[in-house]
Amino acid sequence: MTTLVTKADGHRDFLGCFAKGWDNLNKHSLKQLLLQQPPETESGRSLIYVCPECADIGCGAYGCKISKVGEEYIWSQFAYENGYEEPQPIRDIDPFVFTATEYENLVNRAFAL
Repeated sequence: MTTLVTKADGHRDFLGCFAKGWDNLNKHSLKQLLLQQPPETESGRSLIYVCPECADIGCGAYGCKISKVGEEYIWSQFAYENGYEEPQPIRDIDPFVFTATEYENLVNRAFAL
């Protein structure tokens, strides 16, 4: 998250998309991260860091486009979004590439916490 905040020159008080006690958000995030459900944002980005009080995009959030190519998941096109203004792309962040098995295992473990 530090890289996103530094590059975006933005807010630092966000929460990861999995949070204890937020069962609906956690299930929703799991499905989006594993590409089992499309993102709800108009930009097509999945939210990875959200408001720690309500997780509503209206408070602002960091998101990225998630794709799967072969046996790799790719996070790219990072942006800060709030749902009512144009997303603010975060420049100079290379795509993150994850091997599918490791990515799926880590996402499922984070969900289970």
